[in-house]
Amino acid sequence: MKKYILLLSAAALCLAACTQKADHFDYGQEIAIITGTDASPISKDQILADEIPISYNFSVSLTGVAQEDVQVHIAYDSLAVVRYNAVNKTNYAAVPRNTFVINDEFVTIKKGTATSPMTSVTLRDNSFIQEGVNYVIPLAVAYMDGGKADILDASKNLFIKIGKTMETFSLDIPGIGVYSTHSLGAGYSLNTWTLEIKAHPYNMKSRGNDQLCRFCCWNEDGGGQVLLRFNENGKPWKTLDIVAPSGRYVTGSTGDPATGSFEQNQWYMISIVWDGSNMSVYINGEKDTPTENSVSGNQAFNLNRFEIGMSWGGYGSSQSYTGRMAEMRIWNIARSASDIASTQCSVDPKSEGLVGYWKMNEGEGHIFHDSVAGNDMDWDKSERQKNESDYVTTPEAGASIVWVKDEKNKCAQ
Repeated sequence: MKKYILLLSAAALCLAACTQKADHFDYGQEIAIITGTDASPISKDQILADEIPISYNFSVSLTGVAQEDVQVHIAYDSLAVVRYNAVNKTNYAAVPRNTFVINDEFVTIKKGTATSPMTSVTLRDNSFIQEGVNYVIPLAVAYMDGGKADILDASKNLFIKIGKTMETFSLDIPGIGVYSTHSLGAGYSLNTWTLEIKAHPYNMKSRGNDQLCRFCCWNEDGGGQVLLRFNENGKPWKTLDIVAPSGRYVTGSTGDPATGSFEQNQWYMISIVWDGSNMSVYINGEKDTPTENSVSGNQAFNLNRFEIGMSWGGYGSSQSYTGRMAEMRIWNIARSASDIASTQCSVDPKSEGLVGYWKMNEGEGHIFHDSVAGNDMDWDKSERQKNESDYVTTPEAGASIVWVKDEKNKCAQ
């Protein structure tokens, strides 16, 4: 019996009747998902279901020419998502079967050819989409008739990613020297960990290319810290200097040794991962190649404080960060690259290993709510450091909190 490897090639996206409303999609783009031989059955692009109905086109191919007509049955396979999550430690959710149609469940690869006519799925309902959940339409080659063909299990699935554009509030830091340190109570005892936060710097050079912008710090009373600061003196401009409990990491440059990978007025999801042996940093889901990485040894610490900006006396203005901030997450696990890449906008608060999650999208007030365990931060009860050991309570800190919601805050989840 001849065993075929199936190639499910994804083509263009279009709204029903391909109206002009879909002009923002690249109709000629070939995504070319090769199940079984590609790294993953997950589609490279996703359907943004902001407007429905919306369709996704694909075809089925064989690695060789069909010796006779081969009919292929395409079916919904939600259990394939369960299996994929178990193997790859991901958290994809299957799109409900009643929200989409497979427009041609049976396609035929004609004798003497290797590819079927194009078929498609059409999403008709997007009401199920919840923020923080990563959805896929799980398709599978259920069976083949003709050609005495068998199917390789590793080559029969295609997961079409479904997303939606979200627009939320974010914390806005327009001034200087106004933020302080907040106690996180008993804190989080971290051996392996992932720390994540989104930054949108406004002005990284108000005092020239050597300006230091101290962004934030996760720390332990009298112990370790993970400190983030842009433009550290002596480092390439527009790089991020990360001071770990032991050692430091400086993000890579863009080829020009004087220019780093961060720009003004753009969002960056910063993910810092310690797996017990090595530190890795991801910027917008892409693994960074550092210009310096001296982090080694034990990086465990009890994270019990979070600081925005620089609060020590005199440094609040000279090392100020102005910009936006959102999506702060604390994990007690080393997150995988695939998980990080798939959760750039938000995460499910019930995700494994997530111990603290502050979206910073309240839109009003001075309390940042924790979606995991209710460990809310009340910035009217935050503290400012007059020096390295002297904390003073600053009830007025919350009055300086500003929220913003506009086009810049849109994110395709």
